Parts: sequence; C-alpha cells; structure tokens
Amino acid sequence: MRKILLVEDENTLREVYTLILSTEAYELHTAANGQEALAKCESITFDLILLDLMMPVLDGVGFLEEFAERNGGVHTKVIILSNLSSGHELDRALAAGARKNVLKANISPRQLLATVRYELET
Repeated sequence: MRKILLVEDENTLREVYTLILSTEAYELHTAANGQEALAKCESITFDLILLDLMMPVLDGVGFLEEFAERNGGVHTKVIILSNLSSGHELDRALAAGARKNVLKANISPRQLLATVRYELET
C-alpha cells in the first residue's frame, strides 16, 4: 500500500484532503506543520508528500531543507499544495526538491486524485 504524508496547517483543508484521498487505497498520514512532518518521516518512509508552504512552527521550505539534510537529499516525491503561483518561497521549495506546485484554489477533488495517482505511478 502506498504511503502518503499530507502536511497542511488548516484543519478544514486537512480534513477535506483526507476525505478525498481516503477514497483510494492509500495509507494516509497527516501533519499540521513541518516539524510534525519531520517527526513522522523519522519512522515512516513515504511514497509521496503533499506539502503546504505557509505553516507555523516550520514552514514547507524549512521542512524540505531539513528533510534533505537528514536524508542526503529529497528522494521522496513532494508536491507543493499552495495558493502561491510564483514567488521566492515557491522557487526555494522547487529548488529544495519539490517536483511541482499545485494551486489549492484551482484543484478539484478529481484533479487532486489524478495528480496523486500520476505521481505515484511515475
């Protein structure tokens, strides 16, 4: 079973994404910030990480940089889920190892599932 980590600080969005992703046979884990996500990554190897950028405690870029430092790079597929379509933070996240950015405001449940399936299959 494929393991996914969803890192999102907004409770409502985390719950919505969890409902959407639970329609598929994934082992889904969640974290409310980058620090929680790093702790989960210590004991679980994920196939895909869906990562918000703007979070308290440790943001998405901070998570990616620390994750890469601890693991000798970012070898896990990471998709940024953000409302940023451009800018310094997004550029830093992509440079730190994220594969792509998906705009939260523009993605439907069907598109989210299709994106996750595609990333897990490639």
